[in-house]
Amino acid sequence: MRTLRHLAPGPVLFAALALGGCQGGAPDAALTPDGAATRPPAVDAPLTATTWTVGAVDGTAAPAGREARFSLAPDGQVSGTLGCNRFSAPVTVTGTTLTIGPPTTTRMACEGPAGEQERVLTALFAAGPLTWRVHDRTLTLTAPDGRNLTAEAGSAAE
Repeated sequence: MRTLRHLAPGPVLFAALALGGCQGGAPDAALTPDGAATRPPAVDAPLTATTWTVGAVDGTAAPAGREARFSLAPDGQVSGTLGCNRFSAPVTVTGTTLTIGPPTTTRMACEGPAGEQERVLTALFAAGPLTWRVHDRTLTLTAPDGRNLTAEAGSAAE
């Protein structure tokens, strides 16, 4: 009678390795040094072709009911609403900075928190090259003087 100890070690080792690779599991999972499986972090939203909803400017929350939204198109335009008026402007993205040119806007009279938000956003966008960063689907734009805004990624821009 033949036993496994009489089989050549090469085919047995090959079969064990081949079966070990068929255990299933997520192909994108990675093992940590302690052997636990982890998934890579969620992919951040792209800077362009994403609708960004302003959450705060300089740490002050955006006014409720008057959301400011914008999206950067791959063709070099940024457009959206400042909370009251719609706008469009040329934008240049170079590495981690972006520069927004003079905007074209509608001319509705905006008072109260919506008007103040619009004034602050317009000034921030015109502040010169803004440093941008996307982390956990949150965009942060920072002006050279330290003023900043945070915006959450929404759906892909139309």
